[in-house]
Amino acid sequence: MRPSEVVALIEQRIAEQNRLVRRLRKEHPDWKEALRSIRSDTHVMIGSVFSFPDPVGELDQVEYLCWRRDVIAFAKVDAARNAAEVLSIIEHLDEAHPHVHVLAVPLCADNNLRMDAKRCQEGFRTQSEHAQKGWSGSPSRSYKQAMRGWQDRYHAEVGAKYGQARTGPRRRRLDRAAWKAEQERLKAQKEAEIAVERAAEARRLADEEERHRDAVMQGTVASRLREAEAVHAIATGGLIAAIRQVDPDPVLLGWLETPGQMGSWTNHDADRNREMSLALAPVLSDGLEALRQPPVGPGLLEGLSGFLRGVAGWVNRLADTSPRWLKWPETVAYVAHGAKQAFGTTYTASTLAGVIEASPAWQSFTGKARARLDQARAVQALANPHDLRPDASSQRSI
Repeated sequence: MRPSEVVALIEQRIAEQNRLVRRLRKEHPDWKEALRSIRSDTHVMIGSVFSFPDPVGELDQVEYLCWRRDVIAFAKVDAARNAAEVLSIIEHLDEAHPHVHVLAVPLCADNNLRMDAKRCQEGFRTQSEHAQKGWSGSPSRSYKQAMRGWQDRYHAEVGAKYGQARTGPRRRRLDRAAWKAEQERLKAQKEAEIAVERAAEARRLADEEERHRDAVMQGTVASRLREAEAVHAIATGGLIAAIRQVDPDPVLLGWLETPGQMGSWTNHDADRNREMSLALAPVLSDGLEALRQPPVGPGLLEGLSGFLRGVAGWVNRLADTSPRWLKWPETVAYVAHGAKQAFGTTYTASTLAGVIEASPAWQSFTGKARARLDQARAVQALANPHDLRPDASSQRSI
């Protein structure tokens, strides 16, 4: 939380704790001295500042972020071992050196009912013990010794990892050569730590990128398999089912499904037969030529849509150019007979739908649909063999 919010929370806890203390005093009158209320001048918060040695403008971001992470972890563990709770951590980058402010408050426990922060700080706690037990020397000596231990622990767990010396050369009476040697050692240690961190980060990023690629690949494979299954279903369902999905025109479907009747041709005279041939032959020739070409488009579904629109236009032309006296079943029979000769089939289709399904164009489409489904299933098996669940009916049709 923000530092401004910590104040309100501390006041709330003080009020709650004072109510508890007053209740305990009533229940245990002999504990009156130990159960005093929290005074207004009681220390109820612990503040720590951790500073990074490099200037803000010269930061190695990877090194700094690793240091900040370790500082936060150290501060939380340190507060917990001293019966305190970290409530606020604020980063400052607006001064010469980056630093982190940590605010912690004492936990309300049986051994600290008055929320005394001095009991949660090693220096003050040791100094108080020194005075109570009557040890020789000044209590401040125990305070300094405890805080030196705290700084040793911080240096061992955080500072040393980033090339920070525990103390300066003058205090330790090191000559220049010894000081430079230590700095080189710390620098090497720091660079090794940074190299390990960067390697770990590179591995993490590589793993994340690989997971992302796998997810994209799996999505693409699944999408292509669904498309291939849809195309295969249309191909195996036949022309009528395909038109019902794309444009269910009942008139067009009626024309395509009407059976042909060739026997009635013998009832027409030569003039009518000539008129029928002159009217239908050009349209039939154009349609049969179109039925020789496979559907063309950026994809099978797009190619099929264009092919079906062409089929609808061709059937409409047949209906428009047929002589008015010619019955539609006779037109169907005429087209079916011409398609048998043009495509070299051994049978005469009974309907226009049958003529189209026997054409090279439709056969090419169904063949590509089967091949596309086989390919999509093979790719899925390579991408994730455990998730492959082939459809039995599709396998039989293949």
